[in-house]
Amino acid sequence: MTTKQTIDFYFDLTSPYSYVAAEQIEEIAAAGNRSVNYKPTLLGFVFKSTGNTAPMMNPAKGKYSAKDFARTARFHGLKINWPKKFPINATTGSRAILQVLNTQPEKAGALTRALYKAYFVDGQDITEDSTVQAVADSIGLDGAALIAGAQTDAVKEQMKNAVQESIDAGMFGAPYFVVDGEAFWGQDRMEQLRRWVVQGPF
Repeated sequence: MTTKQTIDFYFDLTSPYSYVAAEQIEEIAAAGNRSVNYKPTLLGFVFKSTGNTAPMMNPAKGKYSAKDFARTARFHGLKINWPKKFPINATTGSRAILQVLNTQPEKAGALTRALYKAYFVDGQDITEDSTVQAVADSIGLDGAALIAGAQTDAVKEQMKNAVQESIDAGMFGAPYFVVDGEAFWGQDRMEQLRRWVVQGPF
């Protein structure tokens, strides 16, 4: 639930900038005595709705972005190994995160970060149920139960609603944050986000 004590963090598991953001958001939230609302979405549907496109779809922007993704990760002390399959349909992992939010919400951040590392560091295919199950198991979750829950009609409907919620929130790219009704787009706006939650609106 969105409150004035939270930061809504909208992300797609195929977004490298969101991978970097996921490694920063908890510390920023804590600095402002906030908590994080993890909001997985699917950028393909967001792009279709908003008319936006992924940077890699533009040759010049794509060439720049490939280097910038890696440089940004290095700047923040993170490893990144460009996945063989990119982009991917992140539905499987996103549904798993929604199911964790339903059952063990305190584990949502850990699962999100673990899935990002599996994809962007270890080169694992997180579109596969078996991979997501193994990643969940690795952080102490019951991966089999998680996957079973994520495949229910209820969670599939929840995923559709989550995508629509992100669009309704004004999202057009990832990562996207909303705090106190104020939106911040992009990992490069996280210092502004930090100042907002620590010092107040500006």
